[in-house]
Amino acid sequence: MAAPEYTTCVDPKDYKDPGFPAGNFFTALGSVIAQGGIDLLLKVCDYLLHGKLVCLGGDRCAMGRVASFETVDDKSGFEKIDNDFCINLALCPDPLGGLQAGKAHRLDNYNMAIANKQGELIDERPGMPNPRTPSDGADKDPPEAPSHKYAGTFVLIHTILSLSNPIPEEIANESESDTWHLPVLHTEIEGDRTTFVCAAANAIWRPISNTVCQIPLIGGFVCFLASLALLPFAPFLLAALTAAWAAGRNDNRDFDGGGDLKADDLVLIRGRWVYDAAHQGWNELHPVKHIQRIPDESVCSWSEFDDLSKRWCDQAEKIPHAPATASAPPKDSSSAQQATWDAQTRPENRWYFHPLIDGCKPNNDQLPTDIIK
Repeated sequence: MAAPEYTTCVDPKDYKDPGFPAGNFFTALGSVIAQGGIDLLLKVCDYLLHGKLVCLGGDRCAMGRVASFETVDDKSGFEKIDNDFCINLALCPDPLGGLQAGKAHRLDNYNMAIANKQGELIDERPGMPNPRTPSDGADKDPPEAPSHKYAGTFVLIHTILSLSNPIPEEIANESESDTWHLPVLHTEIEGDRTTFVCAAANAIWRPISNTVCQIPLIGGFVCFLASLALLPFAPFLLAALTAAWAAGRNDNRDFDGGGDLKADDLVLIRGRWVYDAAHQGWNELHPVKHIQRIPDESVCSWSEFDDLSKRWCDQAEKIPHAPATASAPPKDSSSAQQATWDAQTRPENRWYFHPLIDGCKPNNDQLPTDIIK
């Protein structure tokens, strides 16, 4: 199933720290406007949508077991503007094999995971910028993070038997002897709230920001005066932005009607491979462009992984990243994705019930020249 895409990524050399305070720096939408006006909100928007993600080399395919989810309900205040639905993936093959209990072995588990067949996806990459909240885990004894630039992503599990029924963290026995720090690949299905709010803010303020605020020497002062002039209309502006906020969904995991997932499901996830500099630094797939539940458990075995994962990923790469309602494939589609789109839209492949009921048979001169007869 295809997923929505609203963000872009930047080259490492082009990344710029936005200068905002680290952490949950605003408590609510109104506080952002109160502290810096809509101009500050636009800067937040630009960073969230087109600044915080650093490109690592295009789209990548990952296969593993669902270790945990992160939803909007796990956030508070202004953080809820980011309504992405997150899946943390324990990478195959055998993601729990060799895992050691206790925080003291957190980095050992990470080193074991990056040595695995898909370890590159969660391994710290060279040349990345400093994250907004540098990790102090590298300074601890024993270390809990690879470096100050890279904290990685971990899921705490409290049963080593299976990911399908872990003890909830809030009621688990937090003894180090039965807590495992599992390295995972963070993935995000993009939500729409940031885009809705930012589109509303752009409609209100961008014409002013791009004109009077850019006047040499006096632009900043004129921009400030324009902000003051809008103060009497602040309740109306906030109402418009709040309406855009409310339009964003709190749960977007079931995109394109593809159904739901649960912990321990074996899945293939394909998406853009990036480094997220907005937090403590980690790699992720963002946005997720395709998710496929895998029914064959042998995919996650050491003996079968190389062959089966390549076959699954090669086929997933041919799927156009377009929603079910799209009338054309994305402009950046590969030749294989275009070929899939062309095949799916041919009349003989548009049946609904069954080819013998509502299908049709093409004339031979309508068949593609490369068809195997």
